[in-house]
Amino acid sequence: MAEPVTLSSGQVSDAIRAGLREGRQPVGLSPAEASQQSAVYRGNLAHYLRHAQTSLEQDDYLQAAEKSWGSYAQTIKAIGADHGLRVTHHASIIGAADQIALLVGSVDPAAGNTLRTGLSTARSLHQHWYENDLSADTVAANTHEIMVVIDLLQELFPADASAQ
Repeated sequence: MAEPVTLSSGQVSDAIRAGLREGRQPVGLSPAEASQQSAVYRGNLAHYLRHAQTSLEQDDYLQAAEKSWGSYAQTIKAIGADHGLRVTHHASIIGAADQIALLVGSVDPAAGNTLRTGLSTARSLHQHWYENDLSADTVAANTHEIMVVIDLLQELFPADASAQ
């Protein structure tokens, strides 16, 4: 990223709300709940990232793929919690991630493209868990790509973001 992306907490909250499944009311979190949930999600994220790496080293590509999806999903859920919203299911994770990518892309097109590609990659890794349809090389490359995307998300939306 050439310049830091500057987004208000309200812009991020609005983007996440826009991505939540239509017909479902967003679940607001108190500041204490938001902080607690964010810590849980970030702890899960670290666990899944370690497991994805270990699975790659053991040539367990199904587990590497699913733990990569899991780490990505936990990242999106943590960002939601940091902004006072609970993101609870697959459709909302995908919708929130898509809206976050669009929002970031409005101020940094390159970062937005990276996030959109990351969402697609995460979804393909999750699908691989069920279909076993990707080669080992593709799973390994995509797992590493997800790690880069998660690093970008954590840079853009650090844990110390204001939970509303």
